[in-house]
Amino acid sequence: MIAFMSDWGYESYYVGVAKAVIKSIKPDVEIIDITHNVKEYNIRQAAHILQRVCKDFPSQSIFLVVVDPSVGTSRKPICMKTKNDMFFVGPDNGVFSFVGNNFGVKEVRILENQDYFYGSSPTFHGRDIFAPVAAYLASGVKIRELGSLLMNYEILRYRKPQKIGDTIRGEIAYYDHFGNLETNIPGKYVEEFLDHDAFLKIGQNQYETTFCRTYFDVRPGQLLIHTDSSGFVEIAINEGNAQKMLGAKAGELLEIEKVVTNKDT
Repeated sequence: MIAFMSDWGYESYYVGVAKAVIKSIKPDVEIIDITHNVKEYNIRQAAHILQRVCKDFPSQSIFLVVVDPSVGTSRKPICMKTKNDMFFVGPDNGVFSFVGNNFGVKEVRILENQDYFYGSSPTFHGRDIFAPVAAYLASGVKIRELGSLLMNYEILRYRKPQKIGDTIRGEIAYYDHFGNLETNIPGKYVEEFLDHDAFLKIGQNQYETTFCRTYFDVRPGQLLIHTDSSGFVEIAINEGNAQKMLGAKAGELLEIEKVVTNKDT
């Protein structure tokens, strides 16, 4: 199985020809489109989405990830194998930071063996390197055949989530189609906050909000915090757009403080 994600959109032919290359090598392989609507050039968003979706895929899945603003430069094309036996094919630009950290890395190979390439365009590695390599992996080619070992791969800089008493710190990971703000804070950090009011601070701005289970636990237009289906803390507005209302940006520091009431003491 190949899981395919990019920032190419659906308006151009890029996704189609990459799939055609895969099928020309491995006709019976299943290709699942995660999304092709990652914001253009947004490596951080792609890395966070990848982290969230991996847990729903079986072992031996191959993830083809093409968010590659520096295509054709000295950045390396790589394949990462994680300790849960998944494969990640794409550019060495930090897009595999979180899956490597979460699952542990068995090995990383530089894609050097041109026997597994399709073409030589300096600006279309998605078609000419990444797609065929994913197909050959699905055909049974061993990762060691792809190229030499890479000892150090690129890591994105980010703020690790912290919990100190009734205060949690983290960062905005990205925002989704609905304007919900996805964070890098695991839901387990806020289990005891459920049904409590909270102060939310993003940058220099502070807001009053509530921890809920679902969007409809608050009135339409009201700000809420909950643990989303991927297991991370999400900031949302019931039937509204939190990103537009709060003006928050990916990478911004956020702080959540539980409002302690008499019943908590």
